[in-house]
Amino acid sequence: MLPNNRIYQFIKVFSTSTTKAKKTSINWRTQIKQTQLVHQISSTLLQRHNWPSLLQNLHLSSKLTPSLFLQILHKTKHNPQVSLNFFYWIKTSLHFEPDLISRCHIIRLLLGSGQTERIKPILDSLIQTHTATVLTHSMIQSCEGRDSQSDALSLVLDCYSHKGLFMDGLEVYRMMRVYGFVPAVSACNALLDALYRQNEIRLASCLYGAMIRDGVSPNKFTWSLVAQILCRSGKLEVVLGMLDSGIYSSVMYNLVIDFYSKKGDFGAAFDRLNEMCNGRNLTPGFSTYSSILDGARRYEKDEVSDRIVGLMVEKKLLPKHFLSGNDCVIQKLSDMGKTYAAEMIFKRACDEKIELQDDTYGCMLKALSKEGRVKEAIQIYHLISEKGITVRDSDYYAFVNVLCKEHQPEEVCGLLRDVVERGYIPCAMELSRFVASQCGKGKWKEVEELLSAVLDKGLLLDSFCCSSLMEYYCSNRQIDKAIALHIKIEKLKGSLDVATYDVLLDGLFKDGRMEEAVRIFDYMKELKVVSSSSFVIVVSRLCHLKELRKAMKIHDEMLKMGHKPDEATYKQVISGFM
Repeated sequence: MLPNNRIYQFIKVFSTSTTKAKKTSINWRTQIKQTQLVHQISSTLLQRHNWPSLLQNLHLSSKLTPSLFLQILHKTKHNPQVSLNFFYWIKTSLHFEPDLISRCHIIRLLLGSGQTERIKPILDSLIQTHTATVLTHSMIQSCEGRDSQSDALSLVLDCYSHKGLFMDGLEVYRMMRVYGFVPAVSACNALLDALYRQNEIRLASCLYGAMIRDGVSPNKFTWSLVAQILCRSGKLEVVLGMLDSGIYSSVMYNLVIDFYSKKGDFGAAFDRLNEMCNGRNLTPGFSTYSSILDGARRYEKDEVSDRIVGLMVEKKLLPKHFLSGNDCVIQKLSDMGKTYAAEMIFKRACDEKIELQDDTYGCMLKALSKEGRVKEAIQIYHLISEKGITVRDSDYYAFVNVLCKEHQPEEVCGLLRDVVERGYIPCAMELSRFVASQCGKGKWKEVEELLSAVLDKGLLLDSFCCSSLMEYYCSNRQIDKAIALHIKIEKLKGSLDVATYDVLLDGLFKDGRMEEAVRIFDYMKELKVVSSSSFVIVVSRLCHLKELRKAMKIHDEMLKMGHKPDEATYKQVISGFM
């Protein structure tokens, strides 16, 4: 007879084997049912126009899985419209969310059938929920054939680039290189453009080099982007060399003509304009002519201005009599940054008493501000204020931010205060720098008014600004103003630096404001902006006023918080209790 332990082992083995056999049987049955379900759904989709009502009877909500959905897609792949309709149906009717691989498969089907416009919403959602690395891997897995994979990945690269997500775009490009895929030139151009717009000139140059090494054939759009990158790098001579070697485009000529016009070299600008028209058979546009016009007005070259205006009128790029269409022209020139040309049309309209739209004033204010033409921007702002004109918030913000630049006209403080009181707060960093510079110049009245307006609007500047004004108040015994300033700072949970607080505490005690001094000291402790010197001032002053109980309490806090001063100072403090 077998021992009990051996019997137990056999029972365990046989029981386990039986369980496994049962599980295998169940798995086979489940797999057969799923295969049948996939066949039933696929056949219905491909053969019946009323498939939604037929599938509704199958109660798919509890049966459909990502794996089954992917199998159905494989069965219906030769009819991508059916696959797509089924994809949207399960999302809306069953609230089923297909997995990443399935969505990549849908994208591939749409791409293969030329329905690229329907890919965007699907790809947009994937970009929001998955990293570039994961999405690229999944797209490679879902595609069949290298051409299909390359097209799909180029689409992903293009999507990231158009969204300005250039780091993700670079990651997709890197992975394409690793797997041996060559991106489409259009996708590469989109990434180059994204890098250029973000001023990532070095990365853009590296990408162009990689494109050439990887066998991407540049087109005119590529050369135009490369020319823009070179010009921003200060390498115009390379662009000129490209033009002379037969590589050209309208964008490249515009860049060169704009460069010469900004330098005031109108002879060279007109030479390139003639070459563009006659030698290259290109048609100059509004941008080309406006570059020369803007340069002519910048350098006050009336003869050049008249000549180019004549050409623009002839080409119907400008109205003949300037009695209408001024708003459109001024706004267009302003948006292009051609402020001198825009200013010429604007002044001419004003002189002729031609009424302009509110947006035109706003565009002028914003453009002049962005170009750093502060004096002219201030003139437009005064016109806006006088006429009661309403402009966009972005126009005011551009203006208020440029006012914060240093070395501006004397009236800037008043203008800043006026705009801030209207509710347009500039960049805190730029405003802090401006206020600090005014403090350094001793313009305390202007600083006081501006800082008051800023604090009233709930904006805290760099502590140096408030500290400087506070020290000025204390040194001139303007204690009421010092208290009022600190109350505004407290409301915004702000603080001064420790050294300024010492000056304030000393000034409060000297002016007989003991209770206010203790209250502010409590606020300092709450924010942990205290030092040994702060404790010494408060304890010593309280002892002098015979407030010994309060002094002892603060003395004990000093020791507990580890702010005991040096021995000589400490002995002097203790002597106050004697």
